[in-house]
Amino acid sequence: MGRPPSNGGPAFRFNLPEVTEMEAILLQHNTAMPGRHVLEALAEKFSESAERKAKNVVVQFKQIWNWFQNRRYALRARGNKAPGKLNVSSMPRSVDLTNQMRNVLPPLAGPKPTHMSGNLPVMTPAPSDILAPGVMRSGPDNSYLEFEAKSARDGAWYDVQAFLAHRNLEIGDPEVQVRFAGFEVEEDEWINVKKHVRQRSLPCEASECVAVLAGDLVLCFQEGKDQALYFDAIVLDAQRRRHDVRGCRCRFLVRYSHDQSEEIVPLRKICRRPETDYRLQQLHSAANDFANSNQIQKPTPDAAAKAPLSQSGASAPIVAPELKDPSMSTPPTTLVQPRSD
Repeated sequence: MGRPPSNGGPAFRFNLPEVTEMEAILLQHNTAMPGRHVLEALAEKFSESAERKAKNVVVQFKQIWNWFQNRRYALRARGNKAPGKLNVSSMPRSVDLTNQMRNVLPPLAGPKPTHMSGNLPVMTPAPSDILAPGVMRSGPDNSYLEFEAKSARDGAWYDVQAFLAHRNLEIGDPEVQVRFAGFEVEEDEWINVKKHVRQRSLPCEASECVAVLAGDLVLCFQEGKDQALYFDAIVLDAQRRRHDVRGCRCRFLVRYSHDQSEEIVPLRKICRRPETDYRLQQLHSAANDFANSNQIQKPTPDAAAKAPLSQSGASAPIVAPELKDPSMSTPPTTLVQPRSD
């Protein structure tokens, strides 16, 4: 492990043949993280290629691991589509979704950040034949939660594959021993339960950009010359742009918590915290209410034929509300450029 360099060098990129091979391996593993020996073999193979040797570039294990982790996050976002997915394109110009989100307060009994407690009073291990050890059963609704933990070695967050043990210290918070997804036993760590273990962050779909607001804590993918890791960051500003066939084109100015650096990033690099789910629930409700009201107010052909005539003798036209992409409900603003320290 190691912190991404901040020397301003170009970010490391895999070439097309390398990406194609890694995609095939990920498919063979059913989108699960391959074992360390597989990743190390890939790093050695890529480093021996003619293109890498010509540029004197050595592909590292951590770079391979980061690619698989980031790709799995992207696939997870596609696979977690809610049945009632928000259709923002049906909302009129008058509905300002971003401002509406700012005015929505979390419910009194709403979701709170999920952390593990010392004696795990509301969490019990899930059956090993059903879920991985890093997944736990939650409370009365019998739902399942997945966790991430912050490594003390580099300050980045990783998916938890398994909780191995726990201990109560005489001074300080209790700790759990975790194994990170994709890492072997030598990378196991003792982690502070209250501060550095939490429910896993959620990748954002294109339609969920309206739920990412200034002031939010997010998990952001920071790319460096040699490594790319997930760090905590605060959203400072957001520039809303019109969506197109590529999806969300909004941009977000974030400040990373570990080094206070600032960067403008697209939505695909951001994972939101689960405690912001209530915003999307409010949006789904608003979208459904608007769709229902449109159906009620829509005139039937018979009603239109019987519409009263104006003085000129022509029937009064029925004008449909103007529709516009909600991401453009407010005029585009220029993001504050990241501070150069």
